[in-house]
Amino acid sequence: MRALIGEVIADEEGRRGYHSFLAICESGQLSEIKEVLQQQFGSDSLPSLSLQDDDGWTALHYAAKSGNPRAVEYLLQQGALWAMVDNLGYNAGDVAFSMNHVEVYQIISNHGFRAEALRLTMEATYPEEEGATEAGSTATNNARFLASKLTFKTSASGQRLCIDSEGNGVMQGWETEIMRETAKRLCEPFLGRNKTSDFELSILNVGFGLGIIDSFFQQYHPARHVIIEPHPDVLQFISDQGWPDKPGVHIYPGRWQDFLQDVKEGKIQADFDVIYWDTFSEDYRSLKGFFDNVFDLLSGSEARFSWFHGLGATSRTLYDIYTEMAEMDMREAGLRVSWSKVPVDGGEAVWEGIKRRYWDIPSPYRLPICTYDV
Repeated sequence: MRALIGEVIADEEGRRGYHSFLAICESGQLSEIKEVLQQQFGSDSLPSLSLQDDDGWTALHYAAKSGNPRAVEYLLQQGALWAMVDNLGYNAGDVAFSMNHVEVYQIISNHGFRAEALRLTMEATYPEEEGATEAGSTATNNARFLASKLTFKTSASGQRLCIDSEGNGVMQGWETEIMRETAKRLCEPFLGRNKTSDFELSILNVGFGLGIIDSFFQQYHPARHVIIEPHPDVLQFISDQGWPDKPGVHIYPGRWQDFLQDVKEGKIQADFDVIYWDTFSEDYRSLKGFFDNVFDLLSGSEARFSWFHGLGATSRTLYDIYTEMAEMDMREAGLRVSWSKVPVDGGEAVWEGIKRRYWDIPSPYRLPICTYDV
């Protein structure tokens, strides 16, 4: 008999009963699922729907496997947690997607979208007190990341790496094709205008990393190429690589929030034709904060904006949810998004020596290009 982890069912009868319930969920028999939950409602013998077996599967995982959309919908209504992951990191939506249960997948992803939108709204309304997020990994705490030591090196397979003190990949060479295609889609529309005497291309990049996209930007000969970078080790790397001496390059040694404040105070002129955003150790709230300001940084109706869309890229369900959420928030910011796909080579070799994978889905990268919604 499978063990149960997380919550503990004290008696053998309860354990057998819950295993029987999981089997019913796997069969997708909605009437039987309802019968069990209604009979046991309010009883101490009914464990939480978040209880996991030894594979990390919950009742919702099994219902998703069954392919019965009504069973999945009912469990979600009863409080099943859509985002709980199994021992391999898969949530119930990922299970449904892998089995091509399209309607089930849509139900779970829609539920997840609503839940994430509510969570982000609540966090914006009731922000954490200062100091509440001081703990945590460099991958999730920006202040801790900015104080950490970074290492720039080349892996055994020849991949360029920027790694933080915890072994997290800040930027890796496998992103090169994504950056090449992003720079192309952002800058190529200006090639004709760039040849005229009165037009000078102006680019803003937020977050340098290894400088991959900035190298591609330079191929389009911008008259003004502003790079925002707050990390002291990256700033030293920028200097060592001779970036301050490149044509049109201006380094802003600080956070993008400080840059925005300087723009608002009239210390820096905005009017950028191209803007790209790719920071590390900042969550979706930070990205949305930039979304809310990017319209005022653009030069006009032909200007273009993009960001590294790795949001939720450890789960196909999360990736779909954050794709939809970003598109919604861009519309609210006055911009429309067009998407294209870039193949990703995210095999085992590229993660050698990396503690935390920030891309772990067998799907193409979705490249966003944002323009005025006119």
